[in-house]
Amino acid sequence: MIPAEKPAKLTVSISNGMSIEIRLGLRETKIGRGREADLQLPDPSVSRLHARIFRVGEQYFLSDTSKNGTFHNGKRITQLLLESGQSFRIGTYQIHFSREEHSSSNSDPPTVSPGVQNDTSISSPVKKSSPQASSNPFGIVGNSTVINKIIDSIRRVGNSDLPVLIVGETGCGKELVSRGIHDSSKRKDRPFVVVNCGAISPELIESELFGHEKGAFTGATAQRRGAFEVAHGGTLFLDEIGELPLSLQPKLLRALEQKEIKRVGGNETLLVDVRILAATNRNLREEITQKTFRDDLYFRISTVSLDVPSLRERREDILPLALHFLSGIGSDSDRPAPELTGPAIEFLCAQEWPGNVRELRNAVQRAVVMSDGNDLQAEDFGFLIHAQASPQATTTDPALSRWEQSEKTNLLAELSRQKWNKTRTARELGIAKSTLFEKLKKYGIRPQESDR
Repeated sequence: MIPAEKPAKLTVSISNGMSIEIRLGLRETKIGRGREADLQLPDPSVSRLHARIFRVGEQYFLSDTSKNGTFHNGKRITQLLLESGQSFRIGTYQIHFSREEHSSSNSDPPTVSPGVQNDTSISSPVKKSSPQASSNPFGIVGNSTVINKIIDSIRRVGNSDLPVLIVGETGCGKELVSRGIHDSSKRKDRPFVVVNCGAISPELIESELFGHEKGAFTGATAQRRGAFEVAHGGTLFLDEIGELPLSLQPKLLRALEQKEIKRVGGNETLLVDVRILAATNRNLREEITQKTFRDDLYFRISTVSLDVPSLRERREDILPLALHFLSGIGSDSDRPAPELTGPAIEFLCAQEWPGNVRELRNAVQRAVVMSDGNDLQAEDFGFLIHAQASPQATTTDPALSRWEQSEKTNLLAELSRQKWNKTRTARELGIAKSTLFEKLKKYGIRPQESDR
């Protein structure tokens, strides 16, 4: 078993909406196209058993066992000592190796600037944010009551094999919760496959989930395994499941109930053993009423339902999260992590954060890049309210709740930052492009440039 201080994993993006993550342990890990591989890469350019990763002491080595070759930095290799952050190529896939690094007890965590420590309303949460004070289980930062309940729920459902529906706003950490459930389950050493149902075109999503046979449709030049086959023995996380086309939902339901699939264009029935986790930022019960989501599928995926709180529901976690992101910025560069001044802390804690943790992370990163000094002032985060100066944001709509008004402001700010490019805006906000257009319509936001 990997020592707790440096867990190792492989991550690979299979397509625009599908990625695979597999944890490394003491036993050898096989990579290849065959079903016996621990990390399956569904492409004919990959050998059935293409490469293997083995461990010697605390180090991991990659060994090529193929005819087509394994490549690192453009050169074919036979064996490679893996270091955190390295990538290697097998077929068309770029595979990333990483080991989680934790701060040593001698390292100095980011702090607030001297002079604000006497303010008890500020100094108290600072102590809770220290890396020594919290182990951040499952990578979840925070010590609020609601976060502790979420962590407890992750451990409880991790011990079962039941389907789990994770519900929460965009950017609140639903995928992090799903990874925690996988890592605390008996399937933790098997693949964790993520399919973003909102990032794949409706025409291709069936193939992404179930695979296809050669010649099944135009462009299907070879047989390809889908997410269910690749995740065999592990966990399949269906993100943004509310975006799944209604026509495909019966096929997904059958796969879940029968534990079997058929590739597109194929007749062979394949048995699959996967645990299903799903996530949505939509109200699926409302979708059922509107006949856009099947009630039988809903009840199948929501045996257990977990609600992930928004950031405004756990404001005491804003400062620990900000310090956590600052610490990461400091460790990734030669520049020491900046300090937060008291006014900056007060400003951050007063925001509504409609984009939740993702918006906070982006705000901290932007403030660090754009700031001139070692201390982050409240003014360094002024861009958070800059969008309010635009004509569309200055008028408060009395029909909108305070949160809806904040979400509208956040949408306008991100659209402005992305120069009204809808594709980049949706990607940055972590939502499907169709969801972005729904929100633009809801808030009456008119495009200032042609759609791209």
